[in-house]
Amino acid sequence: MKKRESFLFLIELMISILIFFVVAAICLLIFSKAHRMNCSSQELNLASRAEANLAELISSAGSMEEAEKLIREAFPEAEFSDQTGKEQAGEDQIGEDRAEGPDVSLVIPYDSQLKQTEKRASYQLTAVIHTENGMVHADMHFYPVDRKGQNTGDSVYDLAIRSVIPDTWEGETS
Repeated sequence: MKKRESFLFLIELMISILIFFVVAAICLLIFSKAHRMNCSSQELNLASRAEANLAELISSAGSMEEAEKLIREAFPEAEFSDQTGKEQAGEDQIGEDRAEGPDVSLVIPYDSQLKQTEKRASYQLTAVIHTENGMVHADMHFYPVDRKGQNTGDSVYDLAIRSVIPDTWEGETS
């Protein structure tokens, strides 16, 4: 009789331990999913903030030159290109004597902690800013990149702004 009681106790203990491990595995899956959701939420929040900051600079500028100057001050790691894609050096002006179309193209690199960086980027904020029909158009995309700097998938956040050109910009649209 004593042997039977110890056998039942052992089976009961094994079943309890099995239930504990199943519940622990479920909890780990839930915590893992919560962590991934937190990371993607943080990524989205920081991406939208970076794009909103850039949009505010563009909207507040009185000219394309001023917009470029403000962007260079706020985002010192930004790499600017002209409409043909050639890299610009130093303080070249972007909006000089151009027809309507792409005036400013820029890339701002971010590290894995979503901080601006000059080193290897894990994310990039790209923007194309141009004037057309009396309006400033800016299309911005924030996306992850691989070690070669190539887009690795869907954009984390996209923002397109359209703004009426202030009177001081009028001379740049013709």
